[in-house]
Amino acid sequence: MESSLPQQKHRASTRRWLITSFLIYGMMVAGLLGYFAIYSDDVTHEAAINKTGAVAAAKPGRYEAVIANWNRYRGKVARADVR
Repeated sequence: MESSLPQQKHRASTRRWLITSFLIYGMMVAGLLGYFAIYSDDVTHEAAINKTGAVAAAKPGRYEAVIANWNRYRGKVARADVR
């Protein structure tokens, strides 16, 4: 089956699409590399804090509240099922 475009125009069109896709891909990779280069200190700092447990000391209150709310919810569901 022959292309409706002449062979030379078809190759040029395909080449344009390839160049465009590589440019988009390259911009995405460059953007991600730039993002991690700029914000790498924040990521490593947070990882260090999580390893030391400094943040973990402040969170049990939240987790306990979530567990209490969940138990309260489960109790309401259990009472509704009994009825």
